[in-house]
Amino acid sequence: MAAAPQITLEEFLAYGGRQLAPTPWITIDQKRVTTFAECTDDHQFIHLDPERARRETPFGGTIAHGYLVLSLIPAHLPPDLPRISDLGFELNYGLDRVRFISPVPVGRRVRIHTKVLSVTEKGPGRALFKMEKTLEIEGEEKPAYVAEQLGMYIASAVTGR
Repeated sequence: MAAAPQITLEEFLAYGGRQLAPTPWITIDQKRVTTFAECTDDHQFIHLDPERARRETPFGGTIAHGYLVLSLIPAHLPPDLPRISDLGFELNYGLDRVRFISPVPVGRRVRIHTKVLSVTEKGPGRALFKMEKTLEIEGEEKPAYVAEQLGMYIASAVTGR
């Protein structure tokens, strides 16, 4: 696969409507789920006790926390997402909409599909982007979630960097 293009923040304004390549597959193993439980104090048995989850839930075993798989968004980027040559920094601006559709069973692989919904100039050297993120579960028809991620790119000229 070719390297992601390098463009300016101004050029990124034209990316609205583009579907980007999916991320590489990410394995959701029990260690990751257990570590997330420790970080968030969410120790519900459906995430941590495979035998009990097998007996008492329809999932057949433990499942990942919804917020764990949602938290994959910032670090797992589309391979063809352009690098902004004049980027000072990026801010997480939040989420407009999140719907958890299917649980992610522990041991499964997932990947994120990204569509750039819009890129809006918010003043000199600032652009607000909205991206639709869909988490595919390998071998499943329905995704784990669909979320609208918001972020702000701030150009280096604004930051003085």
